[in-house]
Amino acid sequence: MVEAVVTSVLEEALRQASERIAKKITEGKRLTSIDVIILLLDQMNKRMEIMNESLNKRIDDLNTSLNKRIDDTNRRIDDTNKRIDEIKEDLRLLHQEVSSVKSDIIALMREKLKTG
Repeated sequence: MVEAVVTSVLEEALRQASERIAKKITEGKRLTSIDVIILLLDQMNKRMEIMNESLNKRIDDLNTSLNKRIDDTNRRIDDTNKRIDEIKEDLRLLHQEVSSVKSDIIALMREKLKTG
């Protein structure tokens, strides 16, 4: 928080100093070494802001891309879990059918042995 305030104050001071220097230039006055340094600092600050904005955009783009991939992966996991649940249900039904057939075979064998 403090850093943001200090940065804001420094940027405003640099902007005001640059405006005063620009006024000197339009009046045809000679620039001091300090004036030139302030202009250079102002340009460096502007370039850093542009680079910062560019970097933030790249980070945002990467973040969006990663979120999309995570969402896609989650969707695929959900689909896989659904298929696993369906297979479990199929296996449960198959187990019931096998148990039923087994019971029927045992009953038939008992009858056969009793009559046999």
